[in-house]
Amino acid sequence: MTHFFRTFLIGAVAGFLCLCGVLTAGAQDIFRRPAMEAFVDKDTLLVFPAQVDTFQKVRVRKNENPVFGTVVRYENELGSCADVYIYSLDTGAKPVRRDMFEKHCRETDLGILELSAQNPKLSVDRIGAPERKTSPDGFEAHYRIHNGSTQMDSVLYLALYKGKLVKVRISYSPEDEDEPAHSRLFIDFVAALLDGENSPAQKPEAAPQPQEKPEAADAEPPKTETKS
Repeated sequence: MTHFFRTFLIGAVAGFLCLCGVLTAGAQDIFRRPAMEAFVDKDTLLVFPAQVDTFQKVRVRKNENPVFGTVVRYENELGSCADVYIYSLDTGAKPVRRDMFEKHCRETDLGILELSAQNPKLSVDRIGAPERKTSPDGFEAHYRIHNGSTQMDSVLYLALYKGKLVKVRISYSPEDEDEPAHSRLFIDFVAALLDGENSPAQKPEAAPQPQEKPEAADAEPPKTETKS
């Protein structure tokens, strides 16, 4: 499979996974950030650098509705993408409790496994996670999504942080043998951010930086991402 087609497949399937949220997300503020500048989420003070392993931060999307929240997108040269979502479960942005978090994990996992009900061309199998030295606190699951003769691997990581949900979705072609390792490194990085005193968000130098004014949504490239 050519690099272009792998990239197209990853973008197309990842876009479908997000479609339901796109239809209901409402107005969004799109912040364009300089490629080498970190982004600080003002609600959690989590710091997302310009580069994480092979992944380059490419854009930040913030929705006025806290249920859809903030999305930080990373991509690498192979066309793999890693999206980090920070969001709430209700429009009042009430803190998410542990029981709510566990229920949301089950529902999100089931929603991915039942994607074929929305699109008969897709089928999803759960696959085993590669061996790792550490197990980050949170919910983690790995899937292989089939679309005819083509396929894509997708990794889900969900965690609870300061009453907010933090979700990572990483998608890549299984033909790229090194991508599972890069996926683990990305999840380990996010897990470390959420790990109390070890989190860079707790350090003085992580104070929020001035935010740029949002640009019009129609100025954004056609790629979209939400919490699905």
